[in-house]
Amino acid sequence: MGKEKCIGANRNIGGLKNAVGYRGFSQHWDKGKEKEKLLVTVESSLGSVQKIENIATVEEVPKGKLSRKRLWRHYKRYLCCYAMLFVVVCAVGFPILFLVIFPAVAQRLVDSADLPIRSSMIMDPTNGSVIYSLIASLKVPKPFTVKLMPITLSLFRPETEPNIIPYVNVSLPEMKLKGNASVAITNQTATILDKSQFIDFLANAVYSEEFTLAARGETDAYLGKLKAHIHFNKAIKLKGLNMLNRFVINSARVLLPPEEDGTNLEGSFTIPNASIVTFELGNVTLNLKVGDLILGNATMENVLLKPGNNSISARGIIDLKTTIKNIGPIVTAEADALKAGNIEVSASGNQTIFNGQHIDYFEDVLNNLTLTAQMPIASILLDSLGGLLGGGGIYWEGLSKSEETEYNRNGH
Repeated sequence: MGKEKCIGANRNIGGLKNAVGYRGFSQHWDKGKEKEKLLVTVESSLGSVQKIENIATVEEVPKGKLSRKRLWRHYKRYLCCYAMLFVVVCAVGFPILFLVIFPAVAQRLVDSADLPIRSSMIMDPTNGSVIYSLIASLKVPKPFTVKLMPITLSLFRPETEPNIIPYVNVSLPEMKLKGNASVAITNQTATILDKSQFIDFLANAVYSEEFTLAARGETDAYLGKLKAHIHFNKAIKLKGLNMLNRFVINSARVLLPPEEDGTNLEGSFTIPNASIVTFELGNVTLNLKVGDLILGNATMENVLLKPGNNSISARGIIDLKTTIKNIGPIVTAEADALKAGNIEVSASGNQTIFNGQHIDYFEDVLNNLTLTAQMPIASILLDSLGGLLGGGGIYWEGLSKSEETEYNRNGH
């Protein structure tokens, strides 16, 4: 009995252990199931997220299109505001463009533009006017065409600025300028407004290596429909006549006996004009001097002094009595020239007559100018001897030149 109790107890204990083990296994099993379910749930969730992300990636709209759509919606929404802003900008900007910007740009172009003068002419002089011509170049930036309304230009000396004193006024007609254009004043009668200023201008042009031609005026300029009121104020440097430097006596001969009008001297001069200005002077009479002693005069008729060297014939009268009477002072004054076998003669202005009228402003300028040149004595004697023999002047002139060439070649 006792043994059976022990066996039963053992069975109870084993059953208990079995029961406990079953429960533990059951609990472990349940926990495993829960973990498995959890893993399945997490995996399902992750899969769902991936699927959502994939869907979102497929249906995503490109940024460029989205931006354009947003901008379009923005413009549609605020169209009225932008329209009002555009109107305000135009209302403020166009007047600034027309009244401020374009005129300022046009004025700047005028101020900075070069205006090289190609030629100028002072013709048909009277004591109250001249016929004035001028050709200048003006470059207009491509592809623009500028219409320039008529303009009156006042010519003045820069020394009188800012309160200028014009000596003449000239007018330019309406012009259309494009590319390399020319600006021309052709045969325009210009009244001399201030004679003293005009004389000072001419003196500066004749006596100096360089002189200034200054002009001022104002007009309207058009670029298409754009209009600008411009002020023209230019001072242009030009080459002067430099006191007629390199004046040359080409030939001279004494006429014996004198002609009926008293002419006893013939010759020719080369008068240089280094400027671009042509001067019509008329009949110019020069005093012929040795030192300060006036021996006679020479007249050049119908003088048109063009740019470059001008060879001009002259006829004159030498006062032989005065020459013989003053032979001592003449030889003394000519000592240096005589050593070289030359005679030195000076010429200064006496009178300038055009169409029978003394042109006082030319006389004021030329009468204060003295030109000096030397000429071989042999040439004068041979030319004079040719005249005495009658008709042999050309031969003797050629001979004298040949002898002079031979002299220079041999060096003595």
